Amino acid sequence: MADIASLKYRAFLSYSHSDVRWAKWLHSHLEAFRIDKDLVGRATPLGPVPKTLRPIFRDREEFSGGHSLTDATNAAIDASAGLIVLCSPVSATRPIVNEEVRVFRSRHPARPVIPVMIDGSFPENLPPAMRFELTADGAVTNRPITILGPDLREAADGKSLGLAKIIAGLTGLAADDIFRRAERARRRRAQIWSAIAAFCVLLSIIATASAVYAWQQLKTNESFLNATLKTTTDIVSTAVNQGKKHGVPRTATLALLDKAEGLFNDMTRFGRPTPELQYRKAEMLVEFARSYAAVGDTTKERARADEALHILSGLVTANPDNTAYQRDLAIASNEVGDVQVAQGDLPAALLSFQKSLAIMDRLTRSAPQNVGWQSDLSESYDRVGNIHALQGDLQAALTSYQASLAIRQHLARLQPADNDWQRDLSICHEEIGDVQLAQADVAAALASYQADLAIAQRLAQADPGNPDRQRDLSVSYEKLGSAQDAKGDTPAALKSYQASLTITERLAQSDISNAIWQNDLSVAYARVGDVQLEQRDLAAALKSYQRLAQSDRGNSRWQWNLSIFHENVGDIALKQNDLSAALASYQASLAIKEPLARSDPGNTAWQRDLSVSYNKIGDAQDAQRDFSAALASYQKALSLRQGLLRDAPGNPGWQRDLAISYGKVATAYLHLKQETKAHEAFAAGEAIIARLAAQHPDWPQLQRDMAWFKERMAELKG
Repeated sequence: MADIASLKYRAFLSYSHSDVRWAKWLHSHLEAFRIDKDLVGRATPLGPVPKTLRPIFRDREEFSGGHSLTDATNAAIDASAGLIVLCSPVSATRPIVNEEVRVFRSRHPARPVIPVMIDGSFPENLPPAMRFELTADGAVTNRPITILGPDLREAADGKSLGLAKIIAGLTGLAADDIFRRAERARRRRAQIWSAIAAFCVLLSIIATASAVYAWQQLKTNESFLNATLKTTTDIVSTAVNQGKKHGVPRTATLALLDKAEGLFNDMTRFGRPTPELQYRKAEMLVEFARSYAAVGDTTKERARADEALHILSGLVTANPDNTAYQRDLAIASNEVGDVQVAQGDLPAALLSFQKSLAIMDRLTRSAPQNVGWQSDLSESYDRVGNIHALQGDLQAALTSYQASLAIRQHLARLQPADNDWQRDLSICHEEIGDVQLAQADVAAALASYQADLAIAQRLAQADPGNPDRQRDLSVSYEKLGSAQDAKGDTPAALKSYQASLTITERLAQSDISNAIWQNDLSVAYARVGDVQLEQRDLAAALKSYQRLAQSDRGNSRWQWNLSIFHENVGDIALKQNDLSAALASYQASLAIKEPLARSDPGNTAWQRDLSVSYNKIGDAQDAQRDFSAALASYQKALSLRQGLLRDAPGNPGWQRDLAISYGKVATAYLHLKQETKAHEAFAAGEAIIARLAAQHPDWPQLQRDMAWFKERMAELKG
């Protein structure tokens, strides 16, 4: 966790320069994305969730002068917490993209690799280093693997869901934690637009000559001025925050802020520079800082927060007993800290948050009965804990989170009927559990998740008609299951995952149009199936994966997942030398793939996948010494691969696939004592590998392939 948090880049974006428009779009959207505050600092298998994904390394223009390209690229790869690859037919054939993937996967196998589909068909739009296993020394093998990723095209995931999946892959969060908020926002976007339009009209009216009376009041009536400032600030803040939540374009929000700031500047010029007016101005600046944060303008955010901090520091110095000034000074310190986090200056952010914490600690000690200040203190501990987590100091983060938890427990005892307080307490337990699980303290994580679950159960029972409470309960069961699975208690994990599944099924059935809940359902089926497969309960796992596929028969990806499950079962059986079971599983996989391939003959991914199934069946038949059947299966795979290369003769991955098929066919002929045909097939495969090796000298697997073919040819001659 510590090295991930301290890395310079959140991700390395690899792509062909023919796809530069997609690269620029994705780069800008990832760097502008701000993760919701309730998710920041949450411990995941990839470390604590950051507040921002900046910076993302895009290409060579980000290097300063004086570095060679090779050294700079390697340095950027090593300094990146994840790899994103824009996948297209062009990028799949670019040696530089393949090498970036190979180097990243071989050097950093624990870091996430995310293929992003923008053109072509899966998996041939992936470079070889992403489609095949690597050896311990980083060489590309001929053993296929599956690395799934989002598809940004509108006919698939689309940009919104695809972006959410990428962010989930980089942070360790569930895609729903990100996408669900955007989906809810979409439904109310029209309302937010109306509110912003109405407010712009209000600003225009105030600024016209028809508002003479209002301006006269601002000049002469200080209380009227203060009230106007506060009310308008609240309206602007609400409009901007809602605009952010519901996807209002950044340009529209910035236009609103420009108008509002102009109005505020005019109003404050009319008033006398009293402490109260200065205080209101500082409040206004804090709100503007938050508003600029919402639209990702860190420069203006920092400028407004610094100005507010300066004003409030002066007010506190002149009025040391004014607790309102002190509390707002703490808030301004937090705002400055937020900007410092966004800019990647974690040490400075920690100092800002600790300054805020010290102020709130003094205030709460002076008035322990003030629950608002207690809540502020709890949030300060959370912020300090988030920084410690981002810095990789999980023990310090845990100490801060536990201090926050103690306050939340106290507040929840004071107001046990307040469900919002109870939910906050539940989230505290969950966040502590995430850190404990990241520390491999599974027993402590279990206790935290169980406390979280107990509260979630009470809240769900108290309001059974509230789908958000029900979903919280589902998540709590899932968290508990993850800890039980980490402990090795797969029966308990399965029980928890099944409880989560039961809730998710009920939600999904209540609204079949809710894409989020339908996606939840597929994830729940997969989690249950994974544990059943881990327990080697293949029959139960098969049912779970079948339910996944049946939950949307039109979803070809889920059907494909079911076929892969059959292949995995076949691989297990083959390793156990249960050849009949292996063959049956491979044939079940083939039965799913053949209709998919027939339904879309132009889908080269399915055609290649079908060839893989024929080869696996051939391997099982060869192991059974049914060499004639094995030859027939291998020839079907060979025919498919020849067809693929007729349409794309320059694809090096497919050329190598064809060479491998020639090798399998030749081996079957050899077993059948047809040495002339075996020699012809071996020679054909060797010729392909020789051409590829000359074209791609940096592809080490080809050298091993060449050695294999030479050995076979030597055996024939001998």
